[in-house]
Amino acid sequence: MRRLETLVRRDGPACVWCGHEPWREDLSVEHLLPRSRGGSGVEANLVVACRRCNRQRGSRPVDAYVRALVIDGRAPRLAVLKAALERLSRSSRRAEVAYATAQLSRLSRLEPLPTAA
Repeated sequence: MRRLETLVRRDGPACVWCGHEPWREDLSVEHLLPRSRGGSGVEANLVVACRRCNRQRGSRPVDAYVRALVIDGRAPRLAVLKAALERLSRSSRRAEVAYATAQLSRLSRLEPLPTAA
């Protein structure tokens, strides 16, 4: 729970994907680069998400899930996502750097997107 509180202080208490602010018990730690794809548990790879969005995203790439959200009429917190991916692009792990760089590039091609505050 301590890690989640650190992320909430850094990024705010709203889900990075849907922008809602659920009860703290309904927040979870989301891996930008999923562990199943080689992501680590370092804070640069983590953001706050509601449990529902975390489950729905699964291990899909960031840009694919953002696209799905927009199609469904929901607006991700794009500024928070981009800041998180920028942090991840400075990781010491090559896989995380490559993933973050690719995702930032793909997100820039999706714009303009509606965003939540």
